Amino acid sequence: MIKNSKHFIFSMMLLILFYSLASPVQAEAGYNLVKSYAPQETAVFIDGTIRILEQKTYLADDGNLYVPVKLLNNLQNIKVNYDKGIVVNSSKGNFIIDKTNSLIYKNITYIKLKSFLVITGYSAKHVADGFSVFIWSDSQGYEKSLKIINNLKASPSGVRSYLGTKVFLYKSNKVGWIVNVRYSNFGLTYVNIFLKNGDIVEESIFENEPSSFCTYDQYELIKTGFHGKYYWANSNKLPSSSPLHNIEKVYFNSLDLKNDNLVIKLTRTNGDHATIDIPLHGFPSSDIYNGFYSQNPKLIHPGWSQRVWDIIAMHHVAIGMTEEQVLMSWGNPGSRTDYNSSSSSAAQWVYDHDILFFYNGLLDSVTSY
Repeated sequence: MIKNSKHFIFSMMLLILFYSLASPVQAEAGYNLVKSYAPQETAVFIDGTIRILEQKTYLADDGNLYVPVKLLNNLQNIKVNYDKGIVVNSSKGNFIIDKTNSLIYKNITYIKLKSFLVITGYSAKHVADGFSVFIWSDSQGYEKSLKIINNLKASPSGVRSYLGTKVFLYKSNKVGWIVNVRYSNFGLTYVNIFLKNGDIVEESIFENEPSSFCTYDQYELIKTGFHGKYYWANSNKLPSSSPLHNIEKVYFNSLDLKNDNLVIKLTRTNGDHATIDIPLHGFPSSDIYNGFYSQNPKLIHPGWSQRVWDIIAMHHVAIGMTEEQVLMSWGNPGSRTDYNSSSSSAAQWVYDHDILFFYNGLLDSVTSY
């Protein structure tokens, strides 16, 4: 929390900003962007077109948006001179940007969006649940911005945050930014993705989870967050082409997303190297958690005998195994029926060619057909 004296100083500085914007912009230096716990990255659309910069725009804890000064570059009728400090010339006047009205964050110079609008004469609307700010210079830019905003508002809340997000497309291995979100009923939302080469492609999101792309943050997590660690194979959830034994310990050498697959290069217990391609179905990290245990299952179940572990490793089942042990060996059944009374319980599990009958939680019989 900020002490009252600092609140007073901050309020006075805001007054200075208010009365001096007609000449060189005045504002407090620093404050909440630097001190924010986790500034929220915000996409920027100018006249209905996304503006992609290496320098990001952030929403700070103080409720203000902070934009990089370089956002002023290449705007019509705006000239920025960096020869001696930062001097901006626009139709609204001449403005000096210095330490009294800007701040440095991650080695980038930032000003408040309010100051940006004073300098340019533009208007803006921040759409919080879309993590985007729309800035326009004229009525045409306003209409383009409003169309995107209205599409966003008509979309389910769970997909709005994708607007402006950098994404990786599974099938084409391309990178782009989502520039429009449009709901089309029955749980299906269409998104337009602006690619690095300037093309725009359309993908869809069913309910809240995309199946054909992921955010670029998730892509980077796959590339850097899982390699160099040991995992244990859950071969019930891996492709039939996988050479891994059930609960086999493996070492992840590298991971990548390529041609609709999660590609894992690993080293097996016997020292052999292998590559496993797992078809992607949604968030790529979920396929890792489905196909592998991040902790040795034997440590999770220290009471299970070695005989049981050997049976599980061979994908077999045996009379007397618990339901959890059978699940680890064969995975989920195609269907199951439970029977309960005051003194006992029973269950029937049906697999492709086998029917398993449990009595009081233990496997009692196996019928093949």
